[in-house]
Amino acid sequence: MRLRTLTHPKKSLLLAVTAAAALGVVAVPASAAGAPPRDTTPVVAEAGPRPVDENAAYYANVARAAADAAHGKVSAASLKAQISDIQESADASPAAVRAMTADLRTTTATVATKVVAYDKEQARKEAARKAAEEKARKEAAQRAAERAAQQQAASSSSSTSSSSSSQPAAASVSASGGNSPSAARAYARSAMASRYGWGGDQFTCLNNLWNRESGWRVNAANPSGAYGIPQALPGSKMGSGWQSSATVQVNWGLGYIKSRYGTPCGAWGHSQSTGWY
Repeated sequence: MRLRTLTHPKKSLLLAVTAAAALGVVAVPASAAGAPPRDTTPVVAEAGPRPVDENAAYYANVARAAADAAHGKVSAASLKAQISDIQESADASPAAVRAMTADLRTTTATVATKVVAYDKEQARKEAARKAAEEKARKEAAQRAAERAAQQQAASSSSSTSSSSSSQPAAASVSASGGNSPSAARAYARSAMASRYGWGGDQFTCLNNLWNRESGWRVNAANPSGAYGIPQALPGSKMGSGWQSSATVQVNWGLGYIKSRYGTPCGAWGHSQSTGWY
Protein backbone atom coordinates (compact mmCIF):
# COMPACT_ATOMS: atom_id res chain seq x y z
CA MET A 1 0.00 0.00 0.00
CA ARG A 2 1.35 3.38 -0.97
CA LEU A 3 1.43 6.20 1.47
CA ARG A 4 -0.19 9.27 0.17
CA THR A 5 2.22 12.08 -0.24
CA LEU A 6 1.96 14.64 2.59
CA THR A 7 0.48 17.63 0.85
CA HIS A 8 -1.30 19.33 3.77
CA PRO A 9 1.16 21.29 5.88
CA LYS A 10 -1.29 21.38 8.79
CA LYS A 11 -0.90 17.62 9.38
CA SER A 12 1.78 16.93 11.89
CA LEU A 13 4.81 14.84 11.22
CA LEU A 14 3.97 12.80 14.27
CA LEU A 15 0.62 11.60 12.85
CA ALA A 16 2.23 10.58 9.58
CA VAL A 17 5.00 8.60 11.18
CA THR A 18 2.58 6.92 13.58
CA ALA A 19 0.33 5.87 10.76
CA ALA A 20 3.21 4.44 8.78
CA ALA A 21 4.40 2.47 11.72
CA ALA A 22 0.94 1.10 12.33
CA LEU A 23 0.80 -0.13 8.76
CA GLY A 24 4.18 -1.81 9.01
CA VAL A 25 5.59 0.20 6.15
CA VAL A 26 8.56 1.57 8.06
CA ALA A 27 10.24 1.09 11.38
CA VAL A 28 10.02 4.28 13.37
CA PRO A 29 13.13 5.26 15.26
CA ALA A 30 12.71 7.18 18.48
CA SER A 31 14.07 10.32 16.94
CA ALA A 32 11.41 10.34 14.27
CA ALA A 33 8.73 11.58 16.65
CA GLY A 34 10.50 14.91 17.20
CA ALA A 35 10.88 16.44 20.70
CA PRO A 36 9.70 14.23 23.61
CA PRO A 37 6.41 15.22 25.22
CA ARG A 38 6.72 17.52 28.32
CA ASP A 39 6.52 15.73 31.68
CA THR A 40 3.45 17.05 33.44
CA THR A 41 4.03 15.14 36.69
CA PRO A 42 3.97 17.66 39.65
CA VAL A 43 7.38 18.28 41.18
CA VAL A 44 7.34 17.30 44.86
CA ALA A 45 9.50 19.61 47.04
CA GLU A 46 11.76 18.03 49.58
CA ALA A 47 9.84 17.61 52.86
CA GLY A 48 10.69 20.05 55.69
CA PRO A 49 9.04 21.88 58.66
CA ARG A 50 6.51 24.53 57.83
CA PRO A 51 7.29 28.04 59.09
CA VAL A 52 4.23 27.87 61.32
CA ASP A 53 5.55 24.68 62.88
CA GLU A 54 8.99 26.21 63.44
CA ASN A 55 7.34 29.16 65.18
CA ALA A 56 5.32 26.80 67.36
CA ALA A 57 8.46 24.83 68.27
CA TYR A 58 10.26 28.02 69.34
CA TYR A 59 7.47 29.09 71.69
CA ALA A 60 7.18 25.54 72.99
CA ASN A 61 10.82 25.81 74.14
CA VAL A 62 10.08 29.16 75.80
CA ALA A 63 7.06 27.62 77.52
CA ARG A 64 9.11 24.65 78.69
CA ALA A 65 11.58 27.01 80.39
CA ALA A 66 8.69 28.81 82.11
CA ALA A 67 7.29 25.48 83.29
CA ASP A 68 10.69 24.53 84.72
CA ALA A 69 10.90 27.88 86.56
CA ALA A 70 7.41 27.33 87.99
CA HIS A 71 8.29 23.94 89.52
CA GLY A 72 7.52 23.94 93.22
CA LYS A 73 6.20 27.51 93.07
CA VAL A 74 3.01 27.77 91.00
CA SER A 75 0.91 25.33 88.98
CA ALA A 76 2.00 24.81 85.36
CA ALA A 77 -0.30 21.88 84.50
CA SER A 78 -2.20 23.80 81.83
CA LEU A 79 1.03 25.03 80.27
CA LYS A 80 2.49 21.53 80.12
CA ALA A 81 -0.69 20.24 78.45
CA GLN A 82 -0.45 22.94 75.78
CA ILE A 83 3.22 22.11 75.18
CA SER A 84 2.20 18.49 74.59
CA ASP A 85 -0.52 19.58 72.14
CA ILE A 86 1.99 21.68 70.18
CA GLN A 87 4.39 18.76 69.97
CA GLU A 88 1.65 16.62 68.39
CA SER A 89 0.40 19.28 65.95
CA ALA A 90 2.42 18.29 62.86
CA ASP A 91 -0.71 17.15 61.03
CA ALA A 92 -2.83 20.11 62.08
CA SER A 93 -3.64 22.90 59.67
CA PRO A 94 -1.54 26.08 59.74
CA ALA A 95 -4.51 28.02 61.12
CA ALA A 96 -4.96 25.53 63.94
CA VAL A 97 -1.22 25.62 64.77
CA ARG A 98 -1.25 29.43 64.86
CA ALA A 99 -4.21 29.40 67.26
CA MET A 100 -2.51 26.85 69.49
CA THR A 101 0.70 28.88 69.48
CA ALA A 102 -1.18 32.06 70.46
CA ASP A 103 -2.83 30.27 73.38
CA LEU A 104 0.53 28.82 74.43
CA ARG A 105 2.13 32.27 74.48
CA THR A 106 -0.69 33.66 76.62
CA THR A 107 -0.44 30.83 79.13
CA THR A 108 3.36 31.13 79.21
CA ALA A 109 3.11 34.84 80.05
CA THR A 110 0.58 34.12 82.81
CA VAL A 111 2.74 31.44 84.41
CA ALA A 112 5.88 33.61 84.17
CA THR A 113 4.06 36.52 85.84
CA LYS A 114 2.95 34.26 88.68
CA VAL A 115 6.51 32.98 89.15
CA VAL A 116 7.84 36.55 89.39
CA ALA A 117 5.14 37.44 91.94
CA TYR A 118 5.93 34.29 93.94
CA ASP A 119 9.66 35.09 94.00
CA LYS A 120 8.98 38.68 95.11
CA GLU A 121 6.73 37.52 97.93
CA GLN A 122 9.32 35.00 99.10
CA ALA A 123 11.98 37.74 99.08
CA ARG A 124 9.67 40.00 101.11
CA LYS A 125 9.04 37.28 103.67
CA GLU A 126 12.76 36.53 103.95
CA ALA A 127 13.56 40.21 104.49
CA ALA A 128 10.83 40.44 107.15
CA ARG A 129 12.18 37.33 108.87
CA LYS A 130 15.70 38.74 108.98
CA ALA A 131 14.43 42.09 110.26
CA ALA A 132 12.48 40.34 113.02
CA GLU A 133 15.54 38.31 113.99
CA GLU A 134 17.69 41.45 114.11
CA LYS A 135 15.10 43.24 116.23
CA ALA A 136 14.89 40.30 118.62
CA ARG A 137 18.68 40.19 118.85
CA LYS A 138 18.89 43.88 119.73
CA GLU A 139 16.08 43.59 122.30
CA ALA A 140 17.81 40.60 123.88
CA ALA A 141 21.08 42.54 124.07
CA GLN A 142 19.22 45.46 125.68
CA ARG A 143 17.60 43.19 128.24
CA ALA A 144 20.93 41.55 129.00
CA ALA A 145 22.55 44.95 129.53
CA GLU A 146 19.74 46.00 131.86
CA ARG A 147 20.00 42.76 133.84
CA ALA A 148 23.76 43.23 134.14
CA ALA A 149 23.25 46.78 135.36
CA GLN A 150 20.63 45.69 137.87
CA GLN A 151 22.85 42.90 139.15
CA GLN A 152 25.69 45.33 139.55
CA ALA A 153 23.33 47.68 141.35
CA ALA A 154 22.18 44.94 143.70
CA SER A 155 25.73 43.90 144.54
CA SER A 156 26.85 47.42 145.36
CA SER A 157 23.67 48.87 146.88
CA SER A 158 24.72 48.14 150.44
CA SER A 159 28.07 49.89 150.07
CA THR A 160 26.43 52.83 148.33
CA SER A 161 23.82 53.15 151.05
CA SER A 162 26.44 53.19 153.79
CA SER A 163 28.48 55.74 151.86
CA SER A 164 25.53 58.07 151.38
CA SER A 165 24.36 57.71 154.97
CA SER A 166 27.77 58.75 156.21
CA GLN A 167 27.34 62.09 154.42
CA PRO A 168 24.09 63.59 155.75
CA ALA A 169 25.50 67.10 155.43
CA ALA A 170 26.07 66.53 151.72
CA ALA A 171 22.38 65.90 151.09
CA SER A 172 21.53 69.06 152.92
CA VAL A 173 24.07 71.06 150.97
CA SER A 174 23.02 69.61 147.59
CA ALA A 175 19.38 70.36 148.27
CA SER A 176 20.32 73.98 148.80
CA GLY A 177 22.38 74.08 145.60
CA GLY A 178 25.77 72.53 146.48
CA ASN A 179 27.78 71.67 143.36
CA SER A 180 30.38 69.12 144.51
CA PRO A 181 30.12 65.59 143.00
CA SER A 182 29.11 64.12 146.37
CA ALA A 183 26.45 66.79 146.92
CA ALA A 184 25.13 66.26 143.40
CA ARG A 185 24.91 62.49 143.99
CA ALA A 186 23.02 62.99 147.24
CA TYR A 187 20.59 65.37 145.63
CA ALA A 188 20.05 63.04 142.66
CA ARG A 189 19.26 60.09 144.98
CA SER A 190 16.69 62.17 146.85
CA ALA A 191 15.15 63.70 143.72
CA MET A 192 14.81 60.47 141.78
CA ALA A 193 13.08 58.77 144.72
CA SER A 194 10.65 61.60 145.38
CA ARG A 195 9.85 62.43 141.76
CA TYR A 196 9.97 59.07 140.01
CA GLY A 197 9.92 56.43 142.75
CA TRP A 198 13.31 55.03 141.77
CA GLY A 199 15.22 53.15 144.44
CA GLY A 200 18.79 52.19 145.17
CA ASP A 201 19.18 49.84 142.22
CA GLN A 202 18.27 52.63 139.80
CA PHE A 203 20.61 55.04 141.58
CA THR A 204 23.48 52.60 141.04
CA CYS A 205 22.78 52.64 137.29
CA LEU A 206 22.57 56.45 137.35
CA ASN A 207 25.81 56.68 139.32
CA ASN A 208 27.58 54.43 136.81
CA LEU A 209 26.19 56.41 133.91
CA TRP A 210 27.11 59.89 135.12
CA ASN A 211 30.43 58.75 136.54
CA ARG A 212 31.38 57.81 133.02
CA GLU A 213 29.82 60.85 131.38
CA SER A 214 31.16 63.60 133.66
CA GLY A 215 32.38 62.28 137.00
CA TRP A 216 29.40 64.22 138.42
CA ARG A 217 31.25 67.48 137.75
CA VAL A 218 29.07 70.53 137.15
CA ASN A 219 31.58 72.12 134.79
CA ALA A 220 32.45 69.00 132.77
CA ALA A 221 32.74 70.17 129.14
CA ASN A 222 33.16 68.08 126.01
CA PRO A 223 34.62 69.34 122.71
CA SER A 224 31.37 68.25 121.06
CA GLY A 225 29.51 70.90 123.06
CA ALA A 226 28.03 68.56 125.66
CA TYR A 227 28.13 70.05 129.16
CA GLY A 228 27.56 69.36 132.82
CA ILE A 229 26.75 66.31 134.89
CA PRO A 230 24.34 64.72 132.36
CA GLN A 231 26.38 66.02 129.38
CA ALA A 232 23.47 67.81 127.75
CA LEU A 233 24.06 68.83 124.13
CA PRO A 234 23.90 71.77 123.99
CA GLY A 235 24.20 72.55 127.68
CA SER A 236 21.98 75.63 127.39
CA LYS A 237 18.87 73.50 126.92
CA MET A 238 19.02 72.62 130.62
CA GLY A 239 17.65 76.10 131.39
CA SER A 240 18.55 78.92 133.70
CA GLY A 241 21.62 78.13 135.84
CA TRP A 242 22.76 75.37 133.50
CA GLN A 243 26.42 76.36 133.70
CA SER A 244 26.87 76.28 137.47
CA SER A 245 23.94 74.60 139.25
CA ALA A 246 24.10 70.89 140.02
CA THR A 247 20.41 70.99 140.95
CA VAL A 248 19.42 72.36 137.54
CA GLN A 249 21.58 69.82 135.76
CA VAL A 250 20.40 66.84 137.80
CA ASN A 251 16.73 67.77 137.43
CA TRP A 252 17.08 68.11 133.68
CA GLY A 253 19.09 64.88 133.40
CA LEU A 254 16.56 62.84 135.37
CA GLY A 255 13.71 64.18 133.22
CA TYR A 256 15.61 63.35 130.03
CA ILE A 257 16.28 59.79 131.20
CA LYS A 258 12.64 59.29 132.18
CA SER A 259 11.32 60.48 128.81
CA ARG A 260 13.93 58.71 126.66
CA TYR A 261 14.71 55.44 128.44
CA GLY A 262 12.15 55.06 131.22
CA THR A 263 14.70 54.40 133.96
CA PRO A 264 18.39 55.04 134.72
CA CYS A 265 19.08 51.33 134.21
CA GLY A 266 17.52 51.59 130.75
CA ALA A 267 19.82 54.50 129.96
CA TRP A 268 22.83 52.73 131.42
CA GLY A 269 22.09 49.57 129.42
CA HIS A 270 21.89 51.61 126.21
CA SER A 271 25.15 53.36 127.06
CA GLN A 272 26.81 50.02 127.72
CA SER A 273 25.85 48.71 124.28
CA THR A 274 26.36 51.85 122.21
CA GLY A 275 28.73 54.10 124.16
CA TRP A 276 26.21 56.94 124.48
CA TYR A 277 22.73 57.61 125.87
